[in-house]
Amino acid sequence: MIIKIKQPDPAIALAADRAAMVISPLQGILTLGETEWGKVLAYRETATWAEKVVIDNAGDWKRTSENIAFFGYLLNYTDEQMDALFIAAAQVTA
Repeated sequence: MIIKIKQPDPAIALAADRAAMVISPLQGILTLGETEWGKVLAYRETATWAEKVVIDNAGDWKRTSENIAFFGYLLNYTDEQMDALFIAAAQVTA
């Protein structure tokens, strides 16, 4: 008898990993660095009121949050770059 072990679906595993990624704004901003965060702040000068609120007041940065996806959009980051940002930021202690 052959027993097949079902392998987890990589897409489901990736979605679960991303859902668990949470960093503080300080970790995110420090990891982005002055140049990249500066791009967000430069955009802020022309942003709508709601976008300014997101930039100024984003609480914990959750990888799957629409607000954090907005930062990725502003920086033209790929999903892989956003994952790398969160992985690196999680290592920052302050």
